[in-house]
Amino acid sequence: MKILERYYKKRGRKIPYYAKYPLWLILWKPIRKYLSVVVIPNTPFNGIRIGLYRLIGYKIGKNTFIGMKCYLDDIEPKNTTIGNGVTISYGCYFALHGKGQSRLTIKIEDGAYIGMRCNIISGKNQLILGKGSIIGAGSLVNKSVPEGQKVAGVPAKILSKK
Repeated sequence: MKILERYYKKRGRKIPYYAKYPLWLILWKPIRKYLSVVVIPNTPFNGIRIGLYRLIGYKIGKNTFIGMKCYLDDIEPKNTTIGNGVTISYGCYFALHGKGQSRLTIKIEDGAYIGMRCNIISGKNQLILGKGSIIGAGSLVNKSVPEGQKVAGVPAKILSKK
């Protein structure tokens, strides 16, 4: 938006990143936030929940279950990829960004299982939950999990091979 850029330049202030966004994006972001945080996690039907997540930009495979009260990071929905046959239990949180971090990615490969109330946080690198990996309930995952591994704890540690 050229108007905002001119406004900040005229006053000799640093131009904020959002001043370069088009108007439609500035209007869409709060709507997407509301859908992602209020509407979708409270939708009682998995099929509708998945459809709404896909509608706002998340990449979600077939035969995937995402439980109610799960919060996928809505800053960059395209940076979250969920494979086929993945189960994400109730109340899980996903975070792709933080103070001093760039917007990273989370990739959950086919057949992974995430227990309820887990926190999945991509630290300084991309986070990948390998094919068929199992994450124990209440775990904090801040590093990639290799294929077929079981992890649990805060922070999550490898328990055994599947």
